[in-house]
Amino acid sequence: MLLVRKIDCYGQLLLITCMLLSIPIFYFVGFGAGLLLSGCWQLISALANTPAFIHTVYKKQILRYWTFFIADLFLMAIPLLFEKELTEDTILVIFWATLGASVFIAVYYLRIYYRLIELFYLRNELDGLTKSKHRS
Repeated sequence: MLLVRKIDCYGQLLLITCMLLSIPIFYFVGFGAGLLLSGCWQLISALANTPAFIHTVYKKQILRYWTFFIADLFLMAIPLLFEKELTEDTILVIFWATLGASVFIAVYYLRIYYRLIELFYLRNELDGLTKSKHRS
């Protein structure tokens, strides 16, 4: 399971890197497509890994991630729900604010996910050491 998590984490990191590097070539179309793909991938990853986060010391961090995610999703929905009541400038401000927040939320998730993987790696190492001491 640790190998799958490492592949997942580094795959997300690679996708975000490609997304950022595509800005000079594809402008914001590549960035937007990468952010959408990255966001969907990260949502699936977070749903699958939330139980693992909750059963470790990272419970507070994953709950904070979900709070940020839901708040950002709610802010993204405001222009769609109140399209006629909002001015075009207000919609653009909300759009760019939520887009920027999405990037920070993605980086935050990768940071805590990487720490979770390190924790599991260290646990495996310690389990191996304690097992070898019991055999001696």
